[in-house]
Amino acid sequence: MARAELTSARVYDPVLRLLHWVNALLITTLLISGLVSLYSEAGRTTAWLHDWHGWLGAALTVSFSARFAWGLSGPEHARIADMWQPSAWLESVKSGSLFSTPAHFGHHPVASLAYLGLYGLLTGLVITGLALLAIKQGQGPLSHWLGWQLDYQNLSSLLHEAAAWTVLGFVGLHLSALVLHPLLHHVPVAQAMFTGVQYLPRKSQE
Repeated sequence: MARAELTSARVYDPVLRLLHWVNALLITTLLISGLVSLYSEAGRTTAWLHDWHGWLGAALTVSFSARFAWGLSGPEHARIADMWQPSAWLESVKSGSLFSTPAHFGHHPVASLAYLGLYGLLTGLVITGLALLAIKQGQGPLSHWLGWQLDYQNLSSLLHEAAAWTVLGFVGLHLSALVLHPLLHHVPVAQAMFTGVQYLPRKSQE
């Protein structure tokens, strides 16, 4: 589809885009540091990675909280309410068109559902990470309830790792969608989180 057949608008604000990239960087480094330390033999490097994993987790807690706050107070397309599209989700399931051409400015219905799921997973990662900090080191905001409670370590670790692997799967799907939308629908999407500009087929706006 030629650029002349597309219409565009500046949809995503600078604060949203900044938080998107900060969170993306933190999630990536957390996944790498967590998985490498998990499958490495105990040693100085593993201990260093583990420490940094904790600090990165604290940073993600702050930046994710900022994204949630902006989702409550920011402009229209930054709001979490803009992602809540139950009618569109149901219609996508009924029609079998989950990976459809973007039809309106803002979050694609299926992408919005995936993002809400991701936010739930990140919340779980933060909670289980804080639980492990309390259980294994007796530190953090959950230490009053879980400090040195080693009976809960295996369950907390299992939930933390399961959430991490699921987030990794989301990252793969997200990157795949960025590639497939231009190939299948001839609509560029990756630039939206760089410039804030979103493109749609002109016919979807007529």
